[in-house]
Amino acid sequence: MQLLKAFFLVSQMFLISTFANPKTWDHIFNAPGEGDYASAKIEGAIRFTKYVNYPPSQTIAFKVNEGVFNFAVTGDIRVSPEELEAGLHEACNETKEVWISHFNKPKKYMGLELVTEIKGIDLACGNELYAIRNLKLKFPNKEAQNWWTSQFETIEKNKRDQLALFRIEEQEHKRRVKAASEEFTDPRDGQTYRIIEIEGRKWYAQNANYAVDGESFCYDDKDSYCERSGRLYTLEGARKACPKGWHLPRDREWQDMLKNLTKCYDGVEKCGDFGHKLKAKTGWQGGGGSDEYGFTVYSSGYRAPIGSKSFRYVDMGVYAGFWSAQNGRNETIWLWAMGKMSKAMVRQLAPSKNHAYSVRCIDGD
Repeated sequence: MQLLKAFFLVSQMFLISTFANPKTWDHIFNAPGEGDYASAKIEGAIRFTKYVNYPPSQTIAFKVNEGVFNFAVTGDIRVSPEELEAGLHEACNETKEVWISHFNKPKKYMGLELVTEIKGIDLACGNELYAIRNLKLKFPNKEAQNWWTSQFETIEKNKRDQLALFRIEEQEHKRRVKAASEEFTDPRDGQTYRIIEIEGRKWYAQNANYAVDGESFCYDDKDSYCERSGRLYTLEGARKACPKGWHLPRDREWQDMLKNLTKCYDGVEKCGDFGHKLKAKTGWQGGGGSDEYGFTVYSSGYRAPIGSKSFRYVDMGVYAGFWSAQNGRNETIWLWAMGKMSKAMVRQLAPSKNHAYSVRCIDGD
């Protein structure tokens, strides 16, 4: 079955249905590259307004109190009867997490450093995200509440509504992509990955998330980042990330994959904006890509050594890099990478084997 062809058909249908509203974060808030997207835990239970007959939306309320985020939320999410019957309420209250679209500019309010430039919130329920519409916030800090009320509450309501609609379209796109893909379950830990087929070769369409002790890491050491965009691996960890029957792609396999997707044979630097088509529609500062191929590259950042004993996590939201394997006896290790301001995917020399980047796996031992 040519899964990629099936996805192209689904993708074209999706593009036609959403062309009338091609907004992005950049367009909505007129702030190219300034948006941030961060996870935070929900405090206490999520309250749902339950109905006897299922409406197309569910009213919700909850509190967020983690780091620079401290506020109460009310709004509604668009759901189907099938999702509710499958246990949506329970899944949301088990996950207890939100993804917050915001400008990362904390201010001091009555001695507390808080972010109040909240543009949108997505509720995480298991592996699914639900954009919150009709978003209302209440800050327990009075100064923060006054700032929110005077600067954002009514002035930006229309823009927040547009962002919620954009997020809903992204999330519907994700479901369409998933429906057009195969799945593979790693027997080592039971994790399931979405798979796409490109000219007879199967690729992970998600970043590997298999734990390799001491050689793999979650960005900022937060599990939620691993759940969304996989682990970051040192070179040694990357060599162990793929299960039996799969392997770390060789540099030539990356090149072949991109040629087969783009039908461009002039070298990756001359193949136009295919990097934009590889990017996920969300998870990049200022917006994302079109995810036309279903490869769904999130900006996962990387882990960089500082001296001999310390490390730092950098460039979440602005960079994604993937390890490739050595070609035969060649000791050169290449990364395949993309940045938020570029529509290409480029080939870079790995700075060291101790830097940690993302991994995709390809079939074959």
